[in-house]
Amino acid sequence: MGVSEMKNEDDGRVATPSVEPTPAAQPPSPQPSITGAETAHPQDTPGLDGFLLSVDWLAFTVASSTVEEVQHRVGGDWMEMEKGFNGYPRAWLCLSTGGGSGRIGTGMPHRAREIHVSLSGEVVSAWEPEKVQSLCRWINEFKGHGTRVDVALDDRTGHATVSDVIAAADAGQAVMRWRTYDAKRRCSYKGQDDIRGEMVTFGSRQSESYLRVYDKRMEAAGKGKTVGGPWVRWELEFKKERAQLCVDLFAHLPLDEWREFTVGLLKSCISFRDTNADAPAWERCRSSELPWWKALTEGFTRCRFHVGTTDRKLEEVLAWFSQAMGPTIAALYCAVGPEWINKVIQSGS
Repeated sequence: MGVSEMKNEDDGRVATPSVEPTPAAQPPSPQPSITGAETAHPQDTPGLDGFLLSVDWLAFTVASSTVEEVQHRVGGDWMEMEKGFNGYPRAWLCLSTGGGSGRIGTGMPHRAREIHVSLSGEVVSAWEPEKVQSLCRWINEFKGHGTRVDVALDDRTGHATVSDVIAAADAGQAVMRWRTYDAKRRCSYKGQDDIRGEMVTFGSRQSESYLRVYDKRMEAAGKGKTVGGPWVRWELEFKKERAQLCVDLFAHLPLDEWREFTVGLLKSCISFRDTNADAPAWERCRSSELPWWKALTEGFTRCRFHVGTTDRKLEEVLAWFSQAMGPTIAALYCAVGPEWINKVIQSGS
């Protein structure tokens, strides 16, 4: 909800708007880090139950709908922004307690009813699979198309470490659709005896498919959290036609077939085989799978759909609020004074 800037002739202050509950603002989601994900899930630490599947990003465009319809289907509290989003003149923002956000853009000239929606991992990963499927069906029914879909496969059994994946790629054992990969490692002054984060990515973020493999346990440790046992995430990012393929199949496939579909997507992009970089292409493709890769992908076909949680401790909420809302509160205090802020507090209590 915007704040109208009508001057008060008595004291020069901005006239205070009516007090209505509004969702809190929040800084943008963190960018990809050496410890792994593009988005961080505060309490997303499932127990040691083997293999997990989650939808970690969903963006789409619908040619003809309304902002109200999208907000109803997605849920959450939305507020209109002063600036547009992704080239659309009008934009709305929804914030999750997990640190993520949903954004809606519309108002494009000559395409007034076109709606673009982007939902980050913290939003979508908290949904039950039935809600994901319902939204994908709605996208198709309204002749929409997916623009980005991320799916994540988690290995909690330790079939392969990130170092194992990097070593296999270095040995030329990665038979993949991409031409390049990028391995990164963060260590303390002790060197390789104290690795703080590892990640390997395959392909380019600008392409229709991209894979990142990283250590979620190390990511959690970097935030002061303890996770028992191994936890390596294989995260596929799809755009354009491949994103639409995911939307189509998530809309129509029975939920218990999502696992095989996702593993099929992974294996269509990459496989690790008993070969080397100098072998001819036909030989590389026909060579046998490495034992750890075979066991890993077979395990992924038995994974369960994971619904992330975003519960936070009081200290985390206070730290988040201070960082997210401090500048806004200071600006409002200078603009309208403490009386209006006190009314907001009273209306929310």
